[in-house]
Amino acid sequence: MAKKAQVGRVNSKKVDTCKQATSLILDHLTGELDSKTARLFEEHLMICPDCVAFLNSYKETIKFTRSLSYEDIPSEMKKRIRRFLRDNIG
Repeated sequence: MAKKAQVGRVNSKKVDTCKQATSLILDHLTGELDSKTARLFEEHLMICPDCVAFLNSYKETIKFTRSLSYEDIPSEMKKRIRRFLRDNIG
């Protein structure tokens, strides 16, 4: 829920920095931004080609990772993921 608080904070300001805009990308893609923040986010994209490029690469990364099957992941990476999950999730 910390993310929602962050969105609320950005809501009260203009989305005028790339840092603010990039912090909203996931919520933008999942449709979780309220209408005011979504409008401010879109306005920022209209004037910032760097954020548009970042958003596009983010979308491509999601597409690519969804196309991978478990068998495509190298065994060392599988071990690292399991270790990370075990150490951080319990």
